[in-house]
Amino acid sequence: MARSLRLQLLPALFLLSTLTSAQEASDVVRRWLAQEHARSGLTARDAVEWQVTSRSTDRKGVTYVYIEQTAHGLPVHNAVASFAVLEGKVVSFGNRLRSDVHGRSGAATPALTAVEAYRSAAKHLLLPISSTQVVRTNSPTDLVLSGAGISHDPIPARLLYEALPDGRIRLAWDLTIRSITTDNWWHLAVDAHDGSILRQVDYVTHCAHPTAAPAYRALDDLAAAPAPLAPPPPDGSGYRVFPFPTESPSHGPHTLVMDPSDPVASPFGWHDVNGAAGAEYTTTRGNNVYAWEDLDNDDEPGYSPSGGAGLQFDFPYVPPQAPADYLDAAITNLFYTCNVLHDVWYHYGFDEESGNFQAHNANGLGASGDEVMAQAQDGGGMNNANFATPPDGSHGYMQMYLWRTSTDSTLLIDSPESIAGNYLNSLAGFGPELPSEPISSDLILVEDDTAPVNDGCDNLLNASAIDGHIALVDRGQCTFVNKVLALQAAGATAVIVINNVGGDPIAMGGSEGQEGIVIPSVMISLSDGNTIKQALEDGPVHGTLMGVDNADLRDSDFDNGIIAHEYGHGVSTRLTGGPANSDCLWNAEQMGEGWSDWMGLMLTQRADDGPSDVRGVGTFVRNQAVDGDGIRPAPYSTDFAVNDYTYGNTNSQALTEPHGIGFVWATMLWDLNWALIEEHGYDPDLYNGTGGNNIAIQLMMDGLKLQPCNPGFVDGRDAILRADTIAYGAQHACLIWETFARRGLGYSADQGSSFDRTDQVEAFDVPAACISTGITDAGTTDPIGFTLMPNPTEEAVTISLGKPLDAPAFVRVHAADGRLVRNVGMGRGARSLVLDVTGLAPALYVVELHCGDRTWKQRLVVR
Repeated sequence: MARSLRLQLLPALFLLSTLTSAQEASDVVRRWLAQEHARSGLTARDAVEWQVTSRSTDRKGVTYVYIEQTAHGLPVHNAVASFAVLEGKVVSFGNRLRSDVHGRSGAATPALTAVEAYRSAAKHLLLPISSTQVVRTNSPTDLVLSGAGISHDPIPARLLYEALPDGRIRLAWDLTIRSITTDNWWHLAVDAHDGSILRQVDYVTHCAHPTAAPAYRALDDLAAAPAPLAPPPPDGSGYRVFPFPTESPSHGPHTLVMDPSDPVASPFGWHDVNGAAGAEYTTTRGNNVYAWEDLDNDDEPGYSPSGGAGLQFDFPYVPPQAPADYLDAAITNLFYTCNVLHDVWYHYGFDEESGNFQAHNANGLGASGDEVMAQAQDGGGMNNANFATPPDGSHGYMQMYLWRTSTDSTLLIDSPESIAGNYLNSLAGFGPELPSEPISSDLILVEDDTAPVNDGCDNLLNASAIDGHIALVDRGQCTFVNKVLALQAAGATAVIVINNVGGDPIAMGGSEGQEGIVIPSVMISLSDGNTIKQALEDGPVHGTLMGVDNADLRDSDFDNGIIAHEYGHGVSTRLTGGPANSDCLWNAEQMGEGWSDWMGLMLTQRADDGPSDVRGVGTFVRNQAVDGDGIRPAPYSTDFAVNDYTYGNTNSQALTEPHGIGFVWATMLWDLNWALIEEHGYDPDLYNGTGGNNIAIQLMMDGLKLQPCNPGFVDGRDAILRADTIAYGAQHACLIWETFARRGLGYSADQGSSFDRTDQVEAFDVPAACISTGITDAGTTDPIGFTLMPNPTEEAVTISLGKPLDAPAFVRVHAADGRLVRNVGMGRGARSLVLDVTGLAPALYVVELHCGDRTWKQRLVVR
């Protein structure tokens, strides 16, 4: 009886220990800010007026604490910080706190009501303005409005202060609107005095009750949860899928896998939702994922295949078939892939307390009720996919579309004869398909009133000439949808968009307003567009657009790289800034698309891959060979002959925002993966492996937790370096520096403002501590030099010499930037010295021993 009671108490005691640790970490942060606030330009009031929005503790004992400032009793959105606490000390500080928020925020008295703010938001979003009313009042500053015919859900309205990138702090109404007419889930801040839009974030990256887990809930108390039950044995489930690391049908066979759920991340299997033995569902629904078809694009659960009592999801995929013929197989693969992603990322710290996606959190930590709603063969578009990530406690939504390949339309230039012929094109993922009846007309080059004048992003100057003809327009900074809508309004019968970067044309993605498009549009390559433009200088160009019958549809539900990419948006959004804040990746230089690409690459990497191999993204849905370019500006490869992109390229408008910018970041992360594999080898065990690839994943996941809200490339690089210091004692610091420096993100690189994508300065240097000349590896013995023990260290290090000094000497410690931070003398005959490093920031340093004209150096890591 006593033994049984002890077994029952153990999980509860573990939970109590975790909660106590989290509370102690918050106290550590409070004391640290009280002592250190002036270093960050904060006032004494700033140091005490804040609230914890989320916190979590990983398996290494590191507690991550996320805070936001308050003023006049209201939260200050975007005035946030992330802390890492280890053994009672702050070891990382990701700072986005604002100075003197109380003095600069003004009175908390709005001029507009929440209903008036809603009207301003609806007008700005071009949504119909219908009457709304307050349906619940939690407090005078925390209301809930009716959906008003524009939102799937009631609209939460909270009064807060909005900290703007330009330094201003404005009183605002915070609104969340999950649009009924589009695939957008808007999180807006409306100025509470003049109704202007201060923030517009889309939780959908290209929906689930926003009120279930408010983004601005302070964690004043953590309630104890019931102890989890012991997990049952495997449930015998089977799934015929393209199992990782197979990326798609192009990369490997359709295989039956048995019992793939991970016993740590999903101890009750994939079909359980209550943490007790026995599956609650025999369809593709469970604790981590609910997968169904959404052919009618209503976002409501549709058909899900059944595996029967034995949970056997063994459905064929035999191309060429119509999508309806392999729907069961598609949904099964989507369900399997999302569950594997849940389980793998769990092992690297994306667990319940860190905001992962689960219906039931058996350990009682984090917010539950937010499993991924994965929609197969979604009818809302083509040639695309997306993922919506509201705060922890609200469902993540994944929408996977069918893709048309480039063979589903024909563009024929009829005249002049000098350029006549068929031109490769890609049909947009929105609007109607090209009809079998040809659209034949002169091509009219668009002109507008603002440079660049051919992108159709401003007032059209030749709308009358476009009327009744095919519009030829440059790709630009406005959305494809807005461009086509403007040309449709001018009377264009079809639109041909010229790409602004080299390579094949891409499939143009949709956005808000796409349902109003009734004319077809295609993209052609930059080189083909220049050919047509040049011909137009000499006279008319006549062309014909038409659809073809042999359109080859590809289903992204079978492209595990794309699924991993979309799921990755949920991971990076929940981990950056903490799970209660989904607004930390909307700045211009944010790297969300890069982390997502990289996650797909890591899960589909094979043991026989090489660093210089060509890795494209989306080759299956583009109907390319496995070594094709995919849907990015270049394939991923460490070989500069294949991919020569560096940090400086992010300034170029030729790289789109955010996909092009993210592509450069993923290129750097892919290089880092291979550098670590070269040092530690490759381990195919993604769950518990110890290879360089596993280390790369851990550094990236920890870096997401450590980096500040709205990060730029330098912030991301530095967070990875801090992650290496905390988890591996800065063992890989110089390797990380050298890898990033190779792509222009070196020591002297400057990201400028992370809200500006044109002010980046690249550099290819490394810190002085990583210049190898004259430096021996940390912890090794130089026969005529010295050793450092312990290394890494926290408070002191003992310097031991190989023989007594034959003359007076000096010990100097330099930071990575060359600053002298310690200078201590040693007398003749001395053989050791205890050096105090208290107060030095956790980082890599160089210890130099100077004796006469001789100098010896060692690397020292301070934790």
